[in-house]
Amino acid sequence: MKAKLLSLLYIITSFTSAQTIEFDNSGNDYIEYQNGNLPIIISAPHGGTMNSSILPNRSCGTNEPDDNTAILVQAIQDEIFALTGGYAHVIINRLHRRELDPNRAYIEATCSTNKNFEDSNQALYYWKAYHDFIDEASATVTSNWGKGLYIDLHGQSHTTPRIEIGYRISRSDINDASNDHLNTVSGSSLTNLANNNINSYSLEDLVRGTNSLGALFHRANYNPYSGSGSTANTSAHYAYLDYPGCNRNNTFGYRATPSDYNFGGGSCNDQRPNNSNYFSGFYYSNERHGSANIDVDVLNKVGNSYIVQQVSAAGTVDGIMTEVNRRVRDVGSTLEPFAKDYANVVLEFINLHYNDFAGFSYSQSIYDISDLDESPTLTTGVTGGIYISSPLGLSINQNTGEIDFSESTPGDYTITYSVGPTSPITLPHRYYSSNQSITVEDNSLGINNYTINSVEVKPNPTKSVVNFTANTMISYINLYNILGQKIKTFKVYHSEGILDIKNLTDGLYILKFKSSDSNQIMTKRIIKN
Repeated sequence: MKAKLLSLLYIITSFTSAQTIEFDNSGNDYIEYQNGNLPIIISAPHGGTMNSSILPNRSCGTNEPDDNTAILVQAIQDEIFALTGGYAHVIINRLHRRELDPNRAYIEATCSTNKNFEDSNQALYYWKAYHDFIDEASATVTSNWGKGLYIDLHGQSHTTPRIEIGYRISRSDINDASNDHLNTVSGSSLTNLANNNINSYSLEDLVRGTNSLGALFHRANYNPYSGSGSTANTSAHYAYLDYPGCNRNNTFGYRATPSDYNFGGGSCNDQRPNNSNYFSGFYYSNERHGSANIDVDVLNKVGNSYIVQQVSAAGTVDGIMTEVNRRVRDVGSTLEPFAKDYANVVLEFINLHYNDFAGFSYSQSIYDISDLDESPTLTTGVTGGIYISSPLGLSINQNTGEIDFSESTPGDYTITYSVGPTSPITLPHRYYSSNQSITVEDNSLGINNYTINSVEVKPNPTKSVVNFTANTMISYINLYNILGQKIKTFKVYHSEGILDIKNLTDGLYILKFKSSDSNQIMTKRIIKN
């Protein structure tokens, strides 16, 4: 018989989620990749402050940096870990924008037509490393989760203080007020999500509906202001600072466009940018790494030649470009609480639109202890998770979900399949989870003259031996540890006896008594000290 795990009395004292950090292979560490284990990728192309001694200043394009965005993305990563026990994939360009702009195609990014991306004395080397890291992250997300979200994080200083969210949809299309107009737009970097989200939302819903990213930023209040005054504990920290404007203080989190909010039209209409400045997401990173299903230029080496090739930017990882306003990036003031809110918003967006990562099903909801062992089917869920049942008594393999009904106690159980990282918030499960309830019955009850309705064990706690007395003949007793692993089987063929457990380590154990003339089972807990 296969070894089973009896769920659940689960004690975990600590959990550590390992993360590795890579840099480009130049030895200069200009491009950083923080490997993740969540279906989230975040890049920060313009927050770098490093000035190299080898790269010339760019003579084209824009050289203005996005102040503090490299700090912001790290603070977001820290909050994601605090909430989930896991990490987003994070890619950071540490170079100042005057030397490299990786959010542009290679010529504007480097202000050079050079195609040799293997020379670490050239900016193109770091442009290639930056996008190769994003490609690596995207491949990992696709392999592990089947789908995910890429966010290109920027900063802007536009007059209207709000977050501008770009989906590779033009301003004119966003401004169009007709119903469902956005559903006629093609080439959005959310193309895959619009076609395959768990609630069947349209692109219009995803971009400016009540569960759009912009709407979630408006409602963000994960870190209320806790100071004194009339607004204490009633509003988001940022709103308390009187920044949002448009007569919406003390109510909402962050202004964002597009969203489902309109506070008076014009620059107070956050459903669309109207005539205010707006970054719509038609930039290289969002186009290359989102799901717009368009062709983009990449650099490859064929033989000894460096060539430009076109590849299809499609797949199941979507893209969003967020341009956060200057007021949320003040270190020591707004940046820290904003990073926490940003992390919460992104995690909520994933949960609302992507999270069927743990979908599973057993073929029935009611079983008998005489039924054959059964394993679940992953319906939408990904592999590699764990199965845990509650309460104690179900013999389930934690890795496969296979249930041994002959070794299970009749009763009602909830089985949870969970995948992803583990955090103190989710213990003993992992971050993404789903449940199914089943009942195990014993249809042989009442056929036999004897059932186990009384088993006494003593002393309990014990240092060496356990005396048991039952009201019927016992055929064998299984001993399990706290994790449900079978340690030993005692074959007794008697209604009373002595069990020697002096060699066990101190702790809590479970004894399962099985009668010799029926399938009745009774469970007792004992403490060895």
